[in-house]
Amino acid sequence: MKTIEGTEIKSSELIFRWIDGYYDGILSGFAIWRGRLCYFEICDDTVHDRKFTVHSLSDEEATRAIREYEEFKALHGDHIDLLPDGSYAGGTCHTTMEKAAADGDAMAAGTWQPPVSFRLNPIVGWFTSATL
Repeated sequence: MKTIEGTEIKSSELIFRWIDGYYDGILSGFAIWRGRLCYFEICDDTVHDRKFTVHSLSDEEATRAIREYEEFKALHGDHIDLLPDGSYAGGTCHTTMEKAAADGDAMAAGTWQPPVSFRLNPIVGWFTSATL
């Protein structure tokens, strides 16, 4: 089992907001923890319950993430939304394909910006997929 920095975060402490990456399950997304928007991503899927690290975001990073989320949602709908308990708000999630299509449209329009990676941001904790 991998050692993970930070402390275990209980499901009651997280308010899941939206999915960022999905492939046969959630790979990454955003949640509110202790009143702040955080990024989470899978770090270990070798066990029954996948483990996710939770990364802190600066105010600027949170603002950009919310703006990109709202733009994506306007184009593709709310199916990437998560309810506070981690369940889907609606529809089937295909974010990887849709993001590629949206990036292609933005490239053609000359407005594309490379996605920001938050995986190097400080890890503040972790949780398991049993939480989702």
